[in-house]
Amino acid sequence: MDDGRRAYEVRYGWNAPTVKRALLCLLLLGLAFAPGSPGWAAAVLGVMGAISFLAIALLACSRRVALRVGPEGVTLGGTPFGIKTERMGWPEVVSIDLWTEQPHRMVKTPHIGVRHKKESAPPLGLSSLPELRQIEEYLAAQVPAEFVEAFRGTVLSSRGMALWRVDRTRLKATVRAFAPEVYLFDRLD
Repeated sequence: MDDGRRAYEVRYGWNAPTVKRALLCLLLLGLAFAPGSPGWAAAVLGVMGAISFLAIALLACSRRVALRVGPEGVTLGGTPFGIKTERMGWPEVVSIDLWTEQPHRMVKTPHIGVRHKKESAPPLGLSSLPELRQIEEYLAAQVPAEFVEAFRGTVLSSRGMALWRVDRTRLKATVRAFAPEVYLFDRLD
């Protein structure tokens, strides 16, 4: 049995989610050639389908790291399309969150987020508003102070998992092995 002492890594590649989205792009491309389509609609569908398919294929063939959780911390991988790789050491990481977008969306995309401390101090003076003071007073009565303090001054870095999936059991075991103090919230559908 895997005790989580090894790094857990997920890479982009040709898997079920990637193939499903690539086929959807090819369907859009095919609709561009449907007889009787207006010229502008065919052009839009064709361009959208072709560009989307090429982007998915490029990312899948790149085999880039999408997620790495190991003894040094957490890495959220980047893409060739402008999303930069983010590396966060365990001392910075407060929580790892897994969630699915709101159900009103037609295509539900799972996400992973890492809430981590930033170098800069949190902005001061926000609780001068009466509404925010009331929220802080309510939270102070309902939530343990150490929990609130752990998240103060943090930011969330996240990635959609549209072209890859996380093995929740392995992720949890790895986080527990390297950073048992890190909160892990699993709200995937």
